[in-house]
Amino acid sequence: MSADHERLAGLAERHATPFHVLDCARLDEAADQLAGVLGTLSRETRVYYSVKTNYLPFILRRLAARGMGADVVSGYEMDAALAAGFDPADIVFNGPVKTEAELAAAVRHGVRVHIDGEQEIAVMEQLAAEAGHPVEVGIRISPGVPVSTSSDPSYRAQATATALRNRFGWPVGSAELARVVALIADSPHLTLTSVHAHLSSQIVHEELMLRAIGRVLDEAAQLHRRFGLREVNIGGGFGVPGIRRPRTGPLTALWAQQGGIPAQDEEPFLDVARLLPAVDGLMARAGLDGVALACEPGRWLVSDAMSLVTRVVSRKELPEARWLILDGGSNVAPWAGTGEVHRIEPIGRTYSSRTSTWSVSGPLCYENDIHASAVDLPDDTGPGDLLCLRDTGAYSLGRSNNFIRTRAAVVAVDGDDETLVWRAETGTDVFLLADPSPQPATDPGVEPATEPIAPARAAAAPVALAAGTTW
Repeated sequence: MSADHERLAGLAERHATPFHVLDCARLDEAADQLAGVLGTLSRETRVYYSVKTNYLPFILRRLAARGMGADVVSGYEMDAALAAGFDPADIVFNGPVKTEAELAAAVRHGVRVHIDGEQEIAVMEQLAAEAGHPVEVGIRISPGVPVSTSSDPSYRAQATATALRNRFGWPVGSAELARVVALIADSPHLTLTSVHAHLSSQIVHEELMLRAIGRVLDEAAQLHRRFGLREVNIGGGFGVPGIRRPRTGPLTALWAQQGGIPAQDEEPFLDVARLLPAVDGLMARAGLDGVALACEPGRWLVSDAMSLVTRVVSRKELPEARWLILDGGSNVAPWAGTGEVHRIEPIGRTYSSRTSTWSVSGPLCYENDIHASAVDLPDDTGPGDLLCLRDTGAYSLGRSNNFIRTRAAVVAVDGDDETLVWRAETGTDVFLLADPSPQPATDPGVEPATEPIAPARAAAAPVALAAGTTW
């Protein structure tokens, strides 16, 4: 058993499964790698961590301490970023909906707003006028071309239609974009200084991404000649190698139903060490010298910095399937049921060298609570054994829920240190917001049945929290 597996198994002796493990060294390594690539470019660069990807305060504080900026898409994310220590001048507020109260808070704190709704312009102009000083804003635009492809033509058709119907920002070269830009230009207290485009998520086709970014830069160059931009923000969505998303359409499904064997496309690898210098070159050729290049990585920074440790509860061998049922389901791994494939590794003991094909599910009474429909795992895997699901750092905490089961804890490991940085949700937490005048949900003499289940092989030992730890 590897040292990593031993460490994870040891944590399972002290924490109730399921729980996430945050590897601080891996988070730091990703941040260092990105900084190294950006440091080679010919222009000023900025990184805004995408808070929606994982809003764990421990992560926010660690990245803020490195001097990163933050990308937020809601008022409470803005509050979290400010509380974590991000400089307000290094926070950008994106997203299709921003309330007047949220916009007022952004102006009050000096957070830059990227316009993604026409109604935001009049509100921002009034707020800036009341503040008595000009306010810088950005605008979100859309290139209108797909950034992923497949050997399945029906998938390609869907991707093209989705790109053209994109509801975020305004299409490059369109009359709608020109009209919105004119509204900003006619606002005495607003100054357009940045262009923003977020293309998609888990992008792995570098050439398609560069084609889309090229269209964004062509538009940005025109705006730069008119307004004098300070920054072009290409968003994030940089694909990571630890997960795989299906890129198939209805034609593949139909072919499979007829007994065909659909083609398995090779998964490309997106290398930011190639991508970002290429974008730098495109900016130079577009005449954007002196304009900073910004990006908003989220998944790329945190995806493989977290793993989920979960325990096999049941082994069920049926005529048409062999199931391993875990105590961690789609409530704590929200990508389950969407087809996103994550690595699953057995840990905690020495297993048989013989493997079998297993279907792996969570504990929810919900038919799509499935981690993998077919994965090779040791033949002797069974109840009580531990499994590790890799790459759970992105969109796990914020999108987790308490449908049927409660949310999981997060334990951070930093060298020899081990810190509980997000406690497991309890049944009491689930109903905390219920009823204006709270009433006891159960007989006070009866212990609740919804507390986390202690590890099967060892008693759960309390873990002291680091000073100042919040959740």
